[in-house]
Amino acid sequence: MAELPDGVVTFLFTDVEGSTRMWEESPDSMMTALNQHDEAIDAAVNAHNGVSVKPRGEGDSRFIVFSQAGDGVAAAVEMQRRLAAIHWPTPGPLRTRASLHTGMADLQLGDYYGSAVNRAARLRAIAHGGQTVMSGATWELVRDRVPDGVTFRDMGEHRLKDLTRPERVFQVVLEGLPDRFPPLASLDAIPNNLPVQLTEFVGREMELEDAKGALAGTRLLTITAPGGAGKTRLAIQAAADLLADFPDGVFFVDLSPLGSPADIPQTVAESMGISLSSDVDLQTQLLTHLANERLLLVLDNFEHLTEGTQIVSEILRAAPHVKVIAASRAKLNVSGETVLTVSGLDARWDTQEEALHTSGVRLFIDAATRVDARFSLSADDLDPLSRILELVGGIPLGILLAAAWVDVLGIGEIAAEIEKSLDFLETDMGDTPDRHRSVRAVFDYSWSLLSEEERRIFAALSVFRGGFTREAAEQVAGASLRSLTSLVNKSLVVANRDEGRYSVHELLRQYAEEELRRDGDRWDEAMIAHNTFFADRVGQIEELMMLGDEEPALELVESDLDNVRWAWRQTLARGDARTARPIVLGLWFLYEIRGWPKAGVELFAEAREAFPGDGGDEATQTVRAIAASVEAKFLANLGRPAAAAPLATRAVEVLRRLPDRFALLIALESLCEITSYSGDMQGVLTLSTEAIQMSEEAGHAVFVAGIKNYQAAVYVHTGDVDRAIRILEEGDAVLSRFGEQFMRTWNLELQAMIALMQGRFSDATDLRGRQVELARGIGYVRAVAIALQGLGEARAATRTVDAANEALVESLDIFHRMGLIADVGAVMVSLARLRAETGAGDEAVEIIACLLADPVSDEQSVTRQVALRVPATALLTELARELDHEIYGAAHARGAAKPLEVGVKELITAGQDVGVEALPIVSTLA
Repeated sequence: MAELPDGVVTFLFTDVEGSTRMWEESPDSMMTALNQHDEAIDAAVNAHNGVSVKPRGEGDSRFIVFSQAGDGVAAAVEMQRRLAAIHWPTPGPLRTRASLHTGMADLQLGDYYGSAVNRAARLRAIAHGGQTVMSGATWELVRDRVPDGVTFRDMGEHRLKDLTRPERVFQVVLEGLPDRFPPLASLDAIPNNLPVQLTEFVGREMELEDAKGALAGTRLLTITAPGGAGKTRLAIQAAADLLADFPDGVFFVDLSPLGSPADIPQTVAESMGISLSSDVDLQTQLLTHLANERLLLVLDNFEHLTEGTQIVSEILRAAPHVKVIAASRAKLNVSGETVLTVSGLDARWDTQEEALHTSGVRLFIDAATRVDARFSLSADDLDPLSRILELVGGIPLGILLAAAWVDVLGIGEIAAEIEKSLDFLETDMGDTPDRHRSVRAVFDYSWSLLSEEERRIFAALSVFRGGFTREAAEQVAGASLRSLTSLVNKSLVVANRDEGRYSVHELLRQYAEEELRRDGDRWDEAMIAHNTFFADRVGQIEELMMLGDEEPALELVESDLDNVRWAWRQTLARGDARTARPIVLGLWFLYEIRGWPKAGVELFAEAREAFPGDGGDEATQTVRAIAASVEAKFLANLGRPAAAAPLATRAVEVLRRLPDRFALLIALESLCEITSYSGDMQGVLTLSTEAIQMSEEAGHAVFVAGIKNYQAAVYVHTGDVDRAIRILEEGDAVLSRFGEQFMRTWNLELQAMIALMQGRFSDATDLRGRQVELARGIGYVRAVAIALQGLGEARAATRTVDAANEALVESLDIFHRMGLIADVGAVMVSLARLRAETGAGDEAVEIIACLLADPVSDEQSVTRQVALRVPATALLTELARELDHEIYGAAHARGAAKPLEVGVKELITAGQDVGVEALPIVSTLA
């Protein structure tokens, strides 16, 4: 595509009138016709220096830009002449409508946005097939340079459905082509009082279609949302788009100034421009007038007049052709009501291109360019902008108030200020209603509409993080189903029926938390209830682990991870070790399975910081010790076993003196793994024997079988392979019987290692495949990576090179993203060996030299009992003998000069370029 012009440009929008019906009636001929249509347009555009932007809307619409307005008009003229000359294969001709508008291009990261683009699209919407119209801005530029055979007809001023200022519209009249069309389909075609909007409708396209679709099947649509969410703007835009469906008019009724439901009939009448003056009561007069009308009423701000909702039912009964859109913070709760709940604008994206089409970003850009015409969003702004959208929950008012600062602060600074205080989001613009002058004012208004009981419950719900279940709301906040439903109906709580969960917009939650914290006793009471609830919930994990039920155990923590982490930190802050104790195990298990070692080290170190020293009661000592033991395990995984060993050893010593046997069992297992890094097999045997004895005494058959994996590893290391096989087979039978997956992955790991050692390559490959499948089944990320490494080595032994490389590269990628640097080094050795065995010795030398130049080569991975330097040096020595001296020297120099991070990324990229698909690791950690 040619470079898109910037500055003042002319936009040409086209589409085919009635194309949907034509596709339904004759799809084959429409395909041919659309090709002819595109060829005609492309020829005209290319002849007049136009640049086609990707299609917008349906497949037959086109979006073209020109640096010169005259070129745009000439292209539109030629396009319509070419289209008129085509012999169409369809039952009727394709009739293309077109619009031209000139304005300042808002070019952001390679695409056009802003009011000029939107106005061009709205201008197209009022034209008819075969008709070309232009805005006054374009006409001013071309009026004195009219192409031959072309005249311009002044169609007068028209309000477009963007509801902003009226537009003076001109029709391009082409000699020899039809020039008489029905009246332009602007807002002026139907009686209405829809208010002029100062800004255009941005985002909410999906909700807009939902609203229009819903109104096709109902006579009462209530749009509910918290204050500032844009429900009024959505209701007005839906009414504008549906104008043609209501020949007697569309009328907007603002109820916000009313103090009594009795004033509603008169206000509706005034909005419609009718007089109620007889002796008959006002409501009866209004109903009589509406009885035979085909019109749409938009009733805005109904939430403070809930006692007056009966009049809506009366209107719908008395006037069968009248429909109503109500915009309210709460449902009307009348018969026949359809509710559309509006949440925040879309604020998530995966790529830069997606970001620019995200409704929250588009609204921010639109608002920012009105504040500062020079505003331009850079790629570096996307992360802090994402944070802003997250903080305001996508609420349009919050986005607009944040964007108002772009002429003073950078995007990152705005995000930082919002994080500091809710009061940052306010405006001093005089034409803003008081209830919308700040986010706090919006929430104050919503708060004032609640009963005392609703305030108490809503404030208590603020202690939750990341949502909550009905059960949690009942036990923590004392919320009944009825009270929760009332808060949902008032748009303060969002219900996700599919997941059975509820949530509160983050800014609303912060507001409610401020209210709750005003009473210290109530805050403490709610926090204790929250912490106790989630500690009890996570405490069920111990029993599930004993039974080998990993998936429900993971679900207990993962479904409420934000709440569980919040409870962990709050219990530590309060010094409540007894409540913190069950949370440790749940968090450790999830972090271990999901592959979050770095975050695990930081999380569990918090316990040592909260409870420094060695003192405290039994609960304090237990929490400090078990947290230290799992922190140590993650440290060892991250290549720091020397730092991990003292922590884990001390934890075991402390727990041996305390009554919490399960905590000791977990600590012993951690120390077993950490000790194995040092090669102290006797130490591993002693520790595992103690753990097995404890498990047998407690009747934990699953743990007995799982801990025996360590003993089998010891016997493999000491050469007693037959004994190791017997232990593993017995353990596998027990674990399989229970359906256990966590510890069984390590059992299969050892069985596969033995098979490879004994030259049973087919068995090794099969065992590794089963291990990968088992680990993937529960999302056990580290086990997947280790299994893939072994699978790659087994495939290499059978000379299935491509498959071996694929498994090894995926393993490398996972280890790298987890930060398990020692394991990264081990896979590099395996990849180098594979290169060497397939004739790419120079590549192998480069990989090994890169590894040996880094201190990590002195470490060992959990699956290898020697430092990485040992097998790496041995392989390098072999390659030095086999390769030409100059080739070897050059490869070694390249590798030694390359940082390890660079070498790893090159291997991953090369592997992915040939189709290696990595296991996604999704971290939800703050």
